[in-house]
Amino acid sequence: MVSFIGQVTTKTFNFSETSTQKIVKPLLDAMKLEGSYQLKPPCYDHDLVNRKDDPTCGHGAPWNNKYSQMIMGGDLGNPFIQVANDDNFHLVQTINPVHLPEVDTTCDPSVKTTCLLNTITVSECHYDFLDKFDTGYYPISASEIKTKISSRQRVQEKAGIKADFHVTDEEGNRCADINNQSIQWAYKNLSPTAKARYDKYGTKMVTGNDMGPYNEGPLWIWTMMDYKEAKDHSTLTVSSPMMRTPTSYFIQSAAGFHYCKVLSPFRAIEHMYVDSLFANDGIKNNYNDFELFLQ
Repeated sequence: MVSFIGQVTTKTFNFSETSTQKIVKPLLDAMKLEGSYQLKPPCYDHDLVNRKDDPTCGHGAPWNNKYSQMIMGGDLGNPFIQVANDDNFHLVQTINPVHLPEVDTTCDPSVKTTCLLNTITVSECHYDFLDKFDTGYYPISASEIKTKISSRQRVQEKAGIKADFHVTDEEGNRCADINNQSIQWAYKNLSPTAKARYDKYGTKMVTGNDMGPYNEGPLWIWTMMDYKEAKDHSTLTVSSPMMRTPTSYFIQSAAGFHYCKVLSPFRAIEHMYVDSLFANDGIKNNYNDFELFLQ
C-alpha cells in the first residue's frame, strides 16, 4: 500500500469520473450474465418457472438464455426456427419437486415465419468455499453453473428434424462448445490493456473433452468442473462433467437431456484479468507497474 500511494502521489495521473466504470464494466457485465448470487440471491422457487421481475432475487442465469440452450440445439435447418430459452435458478439436487428442462413448443420444418421453440433450463451457480473468507485472493465468480439442458436431439426433433442421438449428442463435446463461447466472450470484452497483458503473460484458458457421461444424477451433480493447469503454466484446461440421454431412453422422465457444467463468462474474464497472471506477472516476478494497472 505504501508503494502504491507513493506512485499515486509522485506521478501525474489523468483520472476521470468514469475511469473506474470503464475499467470494471466488462467484469460487471459478466457478473450479470452469470446471474451472480453476489448481485442478488437466487429465487429458488417451488415451481419450475421462478417468479418474474422480482427485484429481490435472481430468476436465472442470463448466459444460459443467450447461449447455452441455443448452442446445444445446434443448426435447426431453418432460419425462421429459433430457440427462446427461460433459465431458472434451482438447487439441482432438489427431489421434491424435481426441476427438469423442457421444450414446450414445436415447429414445422418448412415454416416461413418466425417460430419459437420455447425452452426451459434449470441452473445453479456453485461458488468456491474459500471465497467466503473475502481475502481478495480467491475468485469471486462461480466455479461452475450446473445446468440442466435439453439435448440437441430433443430440440431438433421439436423442430421437425429426424435426429440421430449418436450424431447429435454423442459425437463431439457439446458442453465444451458452450464453454468455448464463454472464453471467446471474455476475451472479446477485455480492455485493451488487459488483453495485451493476457496475451503476453497469461495462462491461457482452453477447453478439454467433456467428462462422462455421468448418467446417474448424483454423479453429475457432485462431479465438479475440472480446472487443470499445465506444469509450465501455459494453459488452464477446463473440462465439463456431463450427462446425456436419448429421447428413447427407457426412463421417459429422464429422456432427452444433456446436462453440462457451464463455464461462467465471469469466471473466464476474471481469470484473464487476474488469476492468469499469477505465474508470469505476479508478485514473484517483481512487477510493480501500478500506472499500467490503472489504464
